Amino acid sequence: MPLRPFALGFVLLGLLLPGAGAAPYLPTDDRQVLERLPARATDPREREMRSLREQLARNPRDVGIAVQLVRRYYDAVAAEGDPRYIGYAQAALTPWWEQPDPPAAVRVQRAVLRQFSHQFDAALADLEAATRANPADGEARSWQAAILMVQARYPEARRACEALRPLASPLIGTACTAHVDSLSGHAAAAA
Repeated sequence: MPLRPFALGFVLLGLLLPGAGAAPYLPTDDRQVLERLPARATDPREREMRSLREQLARNPRDVGIAVQLVRRYYDAVAAEGDPRYIGYAQAALTPWWEQPDPPAAVRVQRAVLRQFSHQFDAALADLEAATRANPADGEARSWQAAILMVQARYPEARRACEALRPLASPLIGTACTAHVDSLSGHAAAAA
């Protein structure tokens, strides 16, 4: 079917417009802000993240605020699916990101971010160190189980679930082991 005259005109006009073949803009400085997304003033999560960012800017080595902000960013990724929040979260951990032995709470959050980008071995190493420092860290235990399940390392995942069981609600502990059982050929036990 031939192009209609007005469609052909639009195509030709697009080719003739200045800048149609221009190269993409490349910033010269990594600190340069390219865009600020509008935040809803009424969104409580946005208000909380803004407040935490301001607090962290005033005291960039405050582990508690950094960890709290990382958790909020990860929640935002889960809620909105916007992976930029992972980068924001990693930036919040900048003072500790490269440290071989950061505080346990930082290790757990660093592991969460690492697993997001499929750095599973590094994430598991952080979680192992965090659980050595605090065997009652339920968050670290649950992430261990989740990562090990993703890697189909079911015996290890089951052990992580068993370690999680006394630290979590009965529902969480049971769901963890049931999930492992359902994936490892023990569907009847899982049910």
